[in-house]
Amino acid sequence: MTADRGTGTSIAEPMRVEALFRALRTLSADLELDELVRATLHAATSLFHTPQASAWVRTAGKIALQLTGSEGLEEPLVDGIEHLGRSGGLLEMGALADGKVQVIRCSERADGLLDVYAASGIGEVLVLPLVVRGEVVGAILLYGAAGRVWSDSDRDLGALFARQLGSVVSGALLLADARSDAARLQAVQELSWRLNRTQGVDAIGEAIVAEADKLIAHDTIRVYRIDAENAMCEPIAFQGEFLGIGRPSPEQLRMPMGKGITGWVATHNEAVRLPDAGSDSRGRRVGDLRGAESMLVVPMAWESRVLGVIVVSRDGYDHFSDGDQRMLEVFASYAAQSMVGAEAFAELERQRLELANRLERQHRLLEISEQLLATLEPTSVLGKIADSLGVLVSFDSLSIFGLDYAAGVRRALVVRDPDAEAISAHTPAIDAGLNGWAIAHGESVLANDAHDDPRAIQIPGTAVVPESLIVCPLVADGVTVGTLNVARMGADRQRFSPDEFELARLFANQASIAMRNAEAHGAVRVAAEHDPLTGLRNQGAFERDLASTVGRGQPFALLELDLDHFKAFNDPPFGLGHSAGNALLQRIAVALQDTVRGSDLVYRPGGDEFWLIIPGANRTSAEEITGRIKTAVLRAGVADAPVVSASVGIAVYPDEAATTTELLARADEAMYAAKHGGR
Repeated sequence: MTADRGTGTSIAEPMRVEALFRALRTLSADLELDELVRATLHAATSLFHTPQASAWVRTAGKIALQLTGSEGLEEPLVDGIEHLGRSGGLLEMGALADGKVQVIRCSERADGLLDVYAASGIGEVLVLPLVVRGEVVGAILLYGAAGRVWSDSDRDLGALFARQLGSVVSGALLLADARSDAARLQAVQELSWRLNRTQGVDAIGEAIVAEADKLIAHDTIRVYRIDAENAMCEPIAFQGEFLGIGRPSPEQLRMPMGKGITGWVATHNEAVRLPDAGSDSRGRRVGDLRGAESMLVVPMAWESRVLGVIVVSRDGYDHFSDGDQRMLEVFASYAAQSMVGAEAFAELERQRLELANRLERQHRLLEISEQLLATLEPTSVLGKIADSLGVLVSFDSLSIFGLDYAAGVRRALVVRDPDAEAISAHTPAIDAGLNGWAIAHGESVLANDAHDDPRAIQIPGTAVVPESLIVCPLVADGVTVGTLNVARMGADRQRFSPDEFELARLFANQASIAMRNAEAHGAVRVAAEHDPLTGLRNQGAFERDLASTVGRGQPFALLELDLDHFKAFNDPPFGLGHSAGNALLQRIAVALQDTVRGSDLVYRPGGDEFWLIIPGANRTSAEEITGRIKTAVLRAGVADAPVVSASVGIAVYPDEAATTTELLARADEAMYAAKHGGR
């Protein structure tokens, strides 16, 4: 098994990178988890040229990732990896521990699937962990046919794909959880309405048993009331069967306070969620041994007094999630209120509205994330970040700071604040203030009284006013590259809520990805427009720039430069060879750039040919520049070697040519004449 080099994607395959970003933009629009998994598998198999892939996602509260989709895999392999994945024995799942891209050679497998992989013709598996804020939320497994070796480029591209996809999957999981919670809270509302109109403790227990399957899947359910006088948990309703017993009697289910898991919950007023109840030392088994049994036990309490206990169980290991526990606890609280005749409808409505607001904000965050990921211009992505956050969290002031590690200071990149000038001029030390604390600890900060916080510093030239502040580190590839600050000012300011703080943190994570995407896109574009030998702009850049320069309609000169005797310098028997020729071309490129102005553009389309665009030049100034260029080329030569000089053709816009075609023809004719003794 080999690990990811962690270098990021290579710029040697810009077309694959562009395809990856297009795929990510499409995937970001998929808010439904099932559709996202399907689209992800399709995108992954296309990007990495393999017909076989599988997707794994960590659902809330689960220990192991769950197989959520596959493409091109035969049924025996799907069955095998799904079974081992649930139990934690699948080699690929173990490879996710460090959160890095891994390659697993099937010939080295030790998880019992060697023959199954061999029969499927698979040689290597590329494991792409989906990591969000240090937590593995899923994985994409790509299966290479026997004989295929996953290249460094594949791994680099896979690392970038996984990093971006992790946040998309995390957002989809958040949305799915929110929708599930909303539906189940609606069910709680309906059930509590029924409970509040049910008379008698036993009838309430029966109603809970009859309706609980709308909230949580289970094999058995028990409802107890607490007999405080006799310190007993008395069963009032039951559904399901125990192995070897069938339907138990009330006597078999009765439990003293403090005994068994039920009695412990009744005594401590704390919910218990167990992946395997049989392995808990507090348990008292009812029925015969059946293997692992998941159990969820929640108290029904009113004003810190436990009135009853609800117990649900399922055959198998770790079937209940955090969401299941939350829903059952909510239901139990309303059941308790029903048992004392309390009305809880107002609280339920508050929770429903809060969840609906959370769902709406998650929708907005996903929409904004898609827009950010689609912004690939480094110069505009910061402005997009500043404009987008206000849709999610209102603020009076926003600042984005970059970290200059060489100078040891923070520098303002974007400031939306009445004191923008003072903030932009201030360059505090990286470790200073609340920003410094957030950077040093790698954590976001919520300071609703930032003006009184001992970690805070006052920016010179700004007034001391009451302030609520959120500071979020911007992290790219594990390195903090900046901070995002939002503030509300004034004595009557509204404090940031925990939900707003969490939204700002999630947004900062998406902003970091967008900044990294823009930087990577910029690097790919620069590489695509420049000659790799000299670093000068290439033929494609020349053609675009010439057309745009003509389109502006301002005078300029076009110079075509062709080296004389370069072949003699390169080739035997008197030449120095191609390495020396390449070095000469590099020196000439530097000489040309040093000779012209910063606004002048120099190109190398290929070979020993160069082009220059000189804005504002006429015939006289172009000829003067040509003389300096010829001298610079001669000085770039090598002693005791054939002398390389330059022939230069000039075309002046608009005096001598009015179109790109005419300019190119005019410069070419002039260069030919210069090379063969003409003007």
